[in-house]
Amino acid sequence: MKCRSVACIWSGAPPLHRITATAVLNRPPTLYTGGSDGSIIWWNLSGDEFEPEIKPIAMLCGHAAPIADLCICFPVVDSRDKKIKSDSTNAMKNLHSSDYGALLSACSDGLLCLWSRGSGHCRRRRKMPPWLGSPSVVSPLHSNPRYVCISCCSIDSSGYISDHNSSDTQNRRPSKCSVVIIDSYTLTVLQTVFHEKLPTVPLKFMAVITSTDDMEKQLAVLADLFGKLQLIPISSGSNSRGDGGTALRKSSHEERTICEGSSERGQVLSVALCKQIVALIYKTFCIFRHVITGADIGEISFKDDIFSQSHVVGGMFLDIDDFSEENRFAVWNSRGAAVVYKILHVDKVKVKSLCEIPAVSCPLDFRLSICFVKLKCYILRIESLCYQHKEPLVWKPQVTVWSLGQLYDDPNNSSQKCKMLGKGSVCFDEIEQDCVLIHKIINNSSLDNEIYSSVQSERIVTSSMVISENLYTPYAVVYGFCGGEIEMVRFDMYFDGHKDKRVSKQHFLGHKGAILCLATHRMVGRTNSCTSCNNILLSGSMDCTVRVWDLDNSNIIIVMHQHIAPVRQLILPPPYTARPWNSCFLSVGEDSCVSLASLETLRVERMFVGHISYPSKIVWDGRRGYLACLCPNFSDVLYIWDIKTGTRERVLRGTASHSMFDNFCKGLSIFNSDNTSHSSLLLPIIEDGSLPHSQIVFEMGSTSLNLNELNASQETSGKETAGKFSAPLKCSCPFPGIATLTFDLAELMSPSQYHRDAFTGNRDSNNEKTQANQQEADVLENPAGSIKKQDWVQSVGESLLRFSLSYLHLWDVDYELDKLLTTEMNLNRPEKFILSSGLEGDRGSLTLTFPSLTSTLELWKSSSEFSAMRSLTMVSLAQRMVSLSHASSDASCALAAFYTRSFAEKFPSIKPPLLQLLVSFWQDKSEHVRMAARSIFHCAASRAIPAPLCHQETRDLPKIASPTTEEQNEQDNLNTDDEILSWLESYEMQDWISCIGGTSQDAMTSHIIVASALSIWYPSRIKPTLPTLVINPLIKLVMAMNEKYSSTAAELLAEGMESTWKACIGPEIHRLIGDIFFQIECVTSATSASQPPAVPVEIRETLVGVLLPSLAMADVLGFLTVIESQIWSTASDSPVHLVSLMILIRVVKGAPRNLAQYLDKVVNFILQTMDHGNSVMRRICLQSSMTALNEVARVFPMVALSDTSTRLAVGDAIGDINSSFIRVYDMQSVTKIKVLDASGPPGIPSLLAGGSEATLTTLISALSFSPDGEGLISFSEHGLMIRWWSLGSAWWDKLSRNIVPVHCTKLIFVPPWEGFSPNTSRTSVMASIMGHDRQSNFQDNTRSCNEADSLKLLIHNLDLSYRLEWVGERKVLLTRHGQELGTFQL
Repeated sequence: MKCRSVACIWSGAPPLHRITATAVLNRPPTLYTGGSDGSIIWWNLSGDEFEPEIKPIAMLCGHAAPIADLCICFPVVDSRDKKIKSDSTNAMKNLHSSDYGALLSACSDGLLCLWSRGSGHCRRRRKMPPWLGSPSVVSPLHSNPRYVCISCCSIDSSGYISDHNSSDTQNRRPSKCSVVIIDSYTLTVLQTVFHEKLPTVPLKFMAVITSTDDMEKQLAVLADLFGKLQLIPISSGSNSRGDGGTALRKSSHEERTICEGSSERGQVLSVALCKQIVALIYKTFCIFRHVITGADIGEISFKDDIFSQSHVVGGMFLDIDDFSEENRFAVWNSRGAAVVYKILHVDKVKVKSLCEIPAVSCPLDFRLSICFVKLKCYILRIESLCYQHKEPLVWKPQVTVWSLGQLYDDPNNSSQKCKMLGKGSVCFDEIEQDCVLIHKIINNSSLDNEIYSSVQSERIVTSSMVISENLYTPYAVVYGFCGGEIEMVRFDMYFDGHKDKRVSKQHFLGHKGAILCLATHRMVGRTNSCTSCNNILLSGSMDCTVRVWDLDNSNIIIVMHQHIAPVRQLILPPPYTARPWNSCFLSVGEDSCVSLASLETLRVERMFVGHISYPSKIVWDGRRGYLACLCPNFSDVLYIWDIKTGTRERVLRGTASHSMFDNFCKGLSIFNSDNTSHSSLLLPIIEDGSLPHSQIVFEMGSTSLNLNELNASQETSGKETAGKFSAPLKCSCPFPGIATLTFDLAELMSPSQYHRDAFTGNRDSNNEKTQANQQEADVLENPAGSIKKQDWVQSVGESLLRFSLSYLHLWDVDYELDKLLTTEMNLNRPEKFILSSGLEGDRGSLTLTFPSLTSTLELWKSSSEFSAMRSLTMVSLAQRMVSLSHASSDASCALAAFYTRSFAEKFPSIKPPLLQLLVSFWQDKSEHVRMAARSIFHCAASRAIPAPLCHQETRDLPKIASPTTEEQNEQDNLNTDDEILSWLESYEMQDWISCIGGTSQDAMTSHIIVASALSIWYPSRIKPTLPTLVINPLIKLVMAMNEKYSSTAAELLAEGMESTWKACIGPEIHRLIGDIFFQIECVTSATSASQPPAVPVEIRETLVGVLLPSLAMADVLGFLTVIESQIWSTASDSPVHLVSLMILIRVVKGAPRNLAQYLDKVVNFILQTMDHGNSVMRRICLQSSMTALNEVARVFPMVALSDTSTRLAVGDAIGDINSSFIRVYDMQSVTKIKVLDASGPPGIPSLLAGGSEATLTTLISALSFSPDGEGLISFSEHGLMIRWWSLGSAWWDKLSRNIVPVHCTKLIFVPPWEGFSPNTSRTSVMASIMGHDRQSNFQDNTRSCNEADSLKLLIHNLDLSYRLEWVGERKVLLTRHGQELGTFQL
């Protein structure tokens, strides 16, 4: 399991965001906006009805191309019938809850992402098949919102994308359109509804409606640029699938054209649909058309003054869900002005103006992008404002909230104005003054535009990257600005307790245009190089130049002019590239040229020209010397170049180009994201789950220094070394100005192993060893000087922990804790960076909160997954710091307490950590992680019990004893059981599974673990039937021998056996014991056959050391029966015999009273393992058998071994007073040689008052052999009697073969002494000696108890503290708890 925590570093400027798509959720009120750069912003609407407040919460990073569309879907599967019954009211109520709703996003390059509503976490990230083309519209199916309809358009063969706003559309060649059904649970294509070539007019709109004839029939509505409507039926129904889900049948593909389009009216700018009414919006009018019949039923002409300055660009229906004969319809123009109309529909549409929204106040030369959405009772205007006219365009988003609640109050007032209730924007504190100035300009368009130039647009970040100085720690963040400046900000690090005192900031000046790409490279092993610097910074700019800088002193080395257009990409050589290519780099410009330049010669060595367009995706195969350049935006053309000769080897087009490019990506480095400004979201998505080599290197966090060292290694050695590395810290930049640090908890907990692997890679040649030694010598240099490698590794590990805590801690929440961390733990608060929290999603996706306490707390409040992972990380790191630095133990303890309890006490509204996620780390390799996971679980359990398991306190209502009430109670119990079982068996769409890289099996097993733990530790807070329902899944989990969970399940089964589980599975315990012994037996056969053992070592230790002793104590008789049967049913050399003896010793130590009535069976089993007739078993078990016998004799005073260990005596501890015996064994022959009769005193029955009434009582309390072994003495608590058997050797030998019971040769009654009443019976005297009247009370109780209850009381009250010690030749001392009770002469 992985536990990765993300810290996000923001630049001083807010991110650029031109909105291209929107989606809303009403419960809770949420807005999503997708941008042209691929980013998605998550907004929350809060506050009261009259003063709503909308704020950006987080940025969802999963796409690197413009967002085509967003939609809300519900990827939930009912675990019982595997489908959603949409006709059920309760089902739909549960379906549309925030727990199941999700956001589906699609970008223009065919990538789909599924985002959780609660945490914003990316559940799945998948690539659509390339033959579908680029997605344009996404719409859920009404009958089952798990399935989503997506329309895609492939790019026309003329070589460029069809522009809907261009007038040259009729001269273009046809393009293909595809409509497919996607399962939002798996993001896979289930059905192709439509896949054909379109006429010259491209597709404009797609939606899904329900047929009026058949409510279960779905229709896809397609509209082109000139208003042509087509209906395509979507077939639906159940189909058997391997994953158990619900599939859709293939479409019959019977499309029907409803209405032909016309170019005379112009182009359709927007299309809106409500039920069977479609609105086609043109520049100056809108036509309402019936979808089924194709008839025009109404029209609106936009001649109002509000639309005089700009034409209409969009429209929408406001009451889609409640549409009957009356609805509201809104249209808006390009300047943000909107009009809301009231529409009455009977036969014809009648339109009436209701209210107006004024246009955005800004200078006319500002560029605007406007759209509207309805959220609850408000209408939101989403604005994208561009205030810079040169490239790159700087877009700022803003959302304003307008009232819609009082539109019908004054129907005669046609000029009613909507009221703006609130607004929100993405604005950081560092540029608050600039934002204020922008708002002033927007609100007062008469201001001189020169005032606006004072806003420092040059500080907008256009490129950024994180670089690392070595394998272990980040070095600096580099920003490239719109004005051409480059700034490098170093991280503050501590090495060996000393702070790095180098300059914190560096500036690189020289570019005359925006910085578009950055890269760093370290020169290693160079010869005849034109430059003497080691660390090199590369930058590409809008000024068409590539500049090479000395990273150490900010000096320019050379300016290269190989491009005539802006330089977009810089690509470093991949690992294992041979010389001299390992010191080269690629630059890619908008002139469609790719150049290869050398950092040794400082010259351009190759130019790869002739691409049809800008090659945005490039793969460099350093081992084979090939270059693959894909131009995806223009007919999907792939060019393959030979780097050595510079010749073009092959050109592939269409779908084959993507297939070949994906093949190149497997095992190769795409973009080489390390120490470059390429977005981490551009890494290829490998569907089989294996990481490409570039991603392995990227997760290593390795720098160019180490890559160049590995370049000289052999291919095999390199693969092995790369597979070993796993860095504790990964750096990336998903978007310009946003840097992320991802901390891997597993690697942070064991950094020494990681560092050893880094130093012990497989290097075969002498040259490689020399480079490795030089590398190690360079790395060992630190600010404190040269130290030993072991000390350096510990120093780096401690430094990494401090660095991690500094960037992951939530500062400014507890000021006393912050002070403690900076003073005692020496944490360096990152004040020169703007920090926020984040969450890693599927396949490299990220959810990053905006840098404010409100946004961060919102993530804590909405995501129990984030709460669990961040708390687990911080508590584990704090505990690890205690082991490394005892001086910071107080601060570490305070930090752990803060994330365990104090934080939740300060902010009660935050979600408690998810229990299922925590139990996944109960068997982690690190002890600190295991302890942290269990501690957080116990602290959060009372608040985090899942709703289906939580016990709800019922009200005290008067109960009427009637059959109806009883039937209702039975039905409620059945419903409760069904709810619990449904939760236990659920596994679909668990957010936490993708957070930690788990599987559906992890989901189900974690549910079982959580339910079992709550049943043991919190029985009063759960439903009473939970233990009964979870015990069988728990046992199955134990027997499954799962490496992750079976050990935990075994521990829980053992811990709750006596208190919880025994009542549920009492009669089945012996069978479970036998099954576990069988699993252990399988280990020997598997190992002997050179196969992996059936039971992993860790699980076997838990079974033998924890579970089996607990089961044996719960059912002693069943355990003894099983181990006795193992003597004859298993091989003599089977390990189960040793295991049985080990468990027997554990039971003797842990629950001796339970064994008291079966001492004869215990001794017989031990002696059977020592039988001379089975030499193999005796040889294996002899030592353990003698240990077990000695332990039994030590614990049980009624078992005695002679001083020479040649005789063994075992007396009955509990039984009938008239049938009490002592069995004597010869240890040399391992046989029973004598039975001694210890029944009631002959001839004196009056001393046993009440004996006839109680059939069961304590019999033999202590035994002891005489020092010479010729006699045996016993003491009985019941009756206070000492018996003596004189066993001479001649007499003994004579009678050794006779097992007829022999009476004692002498009987001594223990008299009462001072302090006790002489009138008391001898049982009461003994009870008084023991300090209480236990025995007397017992006799009173037995009169009203059955035999089973009497036996339980006897076992509970059995005293094992009596001892008989010889103090002379014929004198014996009786003691209890070490206190002398008397000395008796024999």
